[in-house]
Amino acid sequence: MQKGVTMLLTVILGAAAGWGAKHVEPQVTDRLYRWLGSEHMIAEQDRGVAALLVCLLAAAVLLSLLGEGGRVFLFSLFAALGYFQEDLREAFLRRGS
Repeated sequence: MQKGVTMLLTVILGAAAGWGAKHVEPQVTDRLYRWLGSEHMIAEQDRGVAALLVCLLAAAVLLSLLGEGGRVFLFSLFAALGYFQEDLREAFLRRGS
């Protein structure tokens, strides 16, 4: 793809991910309750962030499928891991004990 088209597509998908996050937050929250259970559920203020990260990852996968490389996907994935690293570490340690 041409560089200008790639940049425009990235901007459009990024904006769509941000817009869509508020709309998918209830579904993401429901999935998190199923996966984590109520005792390990993330804080209410973090649920919007989780929905945004899901949308960013979906946009990154789409960009990767279009041949734009995995950099955007890795960026989104590691942004998610960085934001939730304390919660993930605590959950991992609780499961081990």
